Amino acid sequence: MAIFYGSFDFLFDISSSMLDSYVLSLWLFSAGIFSLFLLGNFTSYNFNKIFIFILNTFSILYIIMLFAYGLGVFFNLLKNLSIVHLCLWFGNFLLINLWINLSFYKIKKALLYAFFIVVLSLNLFVFYAITIRILQYGFTPERLAVLTLNLWLLIANYLSVFKQKIALKFSFYILAFMALFLGFFANYISFSSQKYQLQKLENFIYSLELDYTQSKQYYEQIKNIKNTLHNLDKNYNNNYSFDDFLKTYNLTHLKPQKIKFHNMSKKFHPKYTKLKENYDEVLFDFIANTSDFKYSIKINDNTLYFLLQEKELLKLESFDKTLKNYQKNSQLNYKLNNGSSLIFIPLEFNINIKGQITFFKTHIFIKNNK
Repeated sequence: MAIFYGSFDFLFDISSSMLDSYVLSLWLFSAGIFSLFLLGNFTSYNFNKIFIFILNTFSILYIIMLFAYGLGVFFNLLKNLSIVHLCLWFGNFLLINLWINLSFYKIKKALLYAFFIVVLSLNLFVFYAITIRILQYGFTPERLAVLTLNLWLLIANYLSVFKQKIALKFSFYILAFMALFLGFFANYISFSSQKYQLQKLENFIYSLELDYTQSKQYYEQIKNIKNTLHNLDKNYNNNYSFDDFLKTYNLTHLKPQKIKFHNMSKKFHPKYTKLKENYDEVLFDFIANTSDFKYSIKINDNTLYFLLQEKELLKLESFDKTLKNYQKNSQLNYKLNNGSSLIFIPLEFNINIKGQITFFKTHIFIKNNK
């Protein structure tokens, strides 16, 4: 009864709701009623019969509860804790229930075969699911435990249906051997597997052209693997930042950045000025109001428009990519629609996570065509 209530609370998460008190009251009442049958001789046949009746009653309710949970998860009515663990939980519960019933009754072969098929179906699903998981993300001690426990359930299921005389003895021998194997080799196998997964993922990333969002996703995958390796071996260094990731794969241009040339910018004043005879010089601040200037800049959807009194002289699409590849202290040269030439020297800029230019400050030289 305690296991039943604990399972119900765990699966359906009722501990923080009003339903908890009602379910707990029902369970306590049921426990009290059934306890009345336990008064008397513990070795009597009647007690055995009543005990198996109580066990099977709660077993049926337990099976219904697990099926209800499975349906709830399938239709997105409940949070998916783990279908794989649920199948293992269900399979082991059925197996133990079968063992207890076999100690009291001789079960018909048709029911035994039905039992074997149900548990076998659970085994096959768990093998399929855990194999896919291991192929994608490698071994961990937890995945090895699930794999070996499911293998044990498969063997114990077969022995309990077709080799009943040796089922209990050999089931526990096999379980002990598997536990010993996990104790000695689970960490070693998992560590080697995770290192292989890390190497495979790193080689794969080199072949990709990533944007900012994708790079964050792959960084999280690598970070998770490194944390797993550290958990398996405390000597393994898991200090790995996003900056380290960008530098390793030459992706630093993806990071939102702001370049400042303090010494240069102090020499300039944000006003239109004349430089020598055939050059115009302007310092543009993307945030500042430039309505008093002869020239103006607009940036819309990462497209830069350079204007002379509302007349478009230059249109640069995907200007964010130009800034990402910009090298410090270099200049950007363009030909204007009126025949003049223009030189950008970006002073400061910023590109947000979505890849949009949110700040742009530049020094411009305009050579007039005279």
